Amino acid sequence: MQEACLSAGGWVDAAQGVVSREAFVSDDVYRLELERIFEKGWCFLAHETEIPAPGDYVVRTLGKAPVIVIRDTDGGVKAMLNSCRHRGAKLCRSEAGNARRFVCPYHGWSYERDGRLISTTFDAHMPPGMDFSQWGLIPVARVESYCGLVFGSWDADAADLARHLGDFRWYLDCFFARTPAGMQVLAPPHRWRAKANWKVGALNFIGDSQHVFTTHVGPTTLNPLRSTRAGFTKVADRSVQIITEGGHGCTLSYLAPGLGEDVYRTHDPALTAIYATMLKPEQLNALRHLRVAVGNVFPNLSFIETQAGSGEKSLILRLWHPLSGSEMEILSWVLAEKEAPEPYKAAVLDSGFHNFGVAGVFEQDDIELWASATQAADNAIARRYPYSFHTGVPLLDHPIPDYEGPGRAFRPVLAEVIQFEFMRHWDRVMTAG
Repeated sequence: MQEACLSAGGWVDAAQGVVSREAFVSDDVYRLELERIFEKGWCFLAHETEIPAPGDYVVRTLGKAPVIVIRDTDGGVKAMLNSCRHRGAKLCRSEAGNARRFVCPYHGWSYERDGRLISTTFDAHMPPGMDFSQWGLIPVARVESYCGLVFGSWDADAADLARHLGDFRWYLDCFFARTPAGMQVLAPPHRWRAKANWKVGALNFIGDSQHVFTTHVGPTTLNPLRSTRAGFTKVADRSVQIITEGGHGCTLSYLAPGLGEDVYRTHDPALTAIYATMLKPEQLNALRHLRVAVGNVFPNLSFIETQAGSGEKSLILRLWHPLSGSEMEILSWVLAEKEAPEPYKAAVLDSGFHNFGVAGVFEQDDIELWASATQAADNAIARRYPYSFHTGVPLLDHPIPDYEGPGRAFRPVLAEVIQFEFMRHWDRVMTAG
């Protein structure tokens, strides 16, 4: 099927279930994404527990711009462009730290934690009446948090974060706000680069159930007993994939029949008792017997909760930051409930980085294939032929009628329906102008 079949002006043909390869390799598409998605919408910056004390900061990227995310003196969270107003040098050179103030290493301009300009070092040579209040660090226009997840937007007119997240907050609560104290980041994030488009990662984590049986045959073969007990080789009928407005989605995979909590506990009983104080009965039911959950907050923040051991759940946050049409930087965090005992947190951290860190068992499987697919697609011949999302088309207009959670839910999870819905939303944003 040729590229000519794609709908005029877009990259996705909803009727035929195909997506142009240009969306995954083109630098022109990448530049348009920066303008229409990453410089206008809400993007993840940090978790609040990374900056617990006043002056704590981390350095991240919003769009193409380097930013400082800091806990201000008053306890609030702010984000500012990591660039001096004089000649543009980066103020923060380390990825994280604590600062009483920021001093530019180039000419010595100094700023308060909140970005206000204190001194240029050569104040006496400034014009009379120089208004320092106009020369502070450039703030990120909007900074808001939900469940400890800090998001930013360069667009002052962007809708509130709560509106952006919409009904998907119900699912975020299940994983990031299920105890009174909430979740905490257990270590600084792993960072690495991959020669693949950022959307490949988002699609994989929003719910690519098909690749598990081929891509990850190695890890499941190495430990067949645990894989069988944990249900990795079976797909339970209860498993479901969900998409909400805004392009957010998740896949919830449950233990196969006969593998209930009497055989393999999915959560620590001491923690599940606390969950009941925070979650609705329907949310508790969504977590019951849950083996693996994957999801993605549009555009590029993913998460996976997977089994670390009997009664131990490893929760990983993953950010797919675009660098070009065919390369991304990946940041990966491991989280656990603040109320969890320290040995539990240590086990979760070890499992999280062992399986999904920069050298993770599952990570290496994915990255090699993503890079090879990108290389094979990034040429004039391959670009003539779109990618297939056909298995999602039959389900598009047939969600489960009686699903008790928000959003549209679909079965079976082996279909590509929410991956295709993610691409349809992406296409609408990109073509809206």
